[in-house]
Amino acid sequence: MAWNDGITEEMAGFLEDVSKAAGGARKIAESVIDSEVQSFSERIRERVPVATGGLRDSFKVTRDASRGRNWYGYDASFEGNAPNGQPYQKIANVLNYGTPQHAGTQFVSNAVRKLKGMDDRIEARIEAELSQRT
Repeated sequence: MAWNDGITEEMAGFLEDVSKAAGGARKIAESVIDSEVQSFSERIRERVPVATGGLRDSFKVTRDASRGRNWYGYDASFEGNAPNGQPYQKIANVLNYGTPQHAGTQFVSNAVRKLKGMDDRIEARIEAELSQRT
C-alpha cells in the first residue's frame, strides 16, 4: 500500500495543524472569558448598593471546574449572611429586582447585560489571532 503513504502523512499533518488551531482557539476563548468575567465582577462591585459594605464584600466569583474539562466557566454569587441573618444572595436579589414598594437598582441585571455578545467577541478575537498566524 505504498500509494497511500503520502496521503497518510499529509492527513496526519493536517490533523496535527487542526489540533493546534483548536487548542489555540480554546486558549483565546478562555482568555476572553476571563477578561469579561473580570469586567463583570468590577461592574457588580462598583454598582452594588452599599450600607455597611457587607453585601459588596460577600460577592465572590470562582472558577467552576466541576462540569468537566470540556466546559469553561465561573460561578458568581453573594455568599454568607448579613448580621441580621438574611442571606446576602436574597438581599442582592431584592435590591436588584425590587419589591412592590421599592424599585430595583438593576445592578446585577445591567452587569449581566454587558456580557451579551461575548460569543461574537470571542469569535472576532480568534479570527484576528489566527489571521495573524497565516
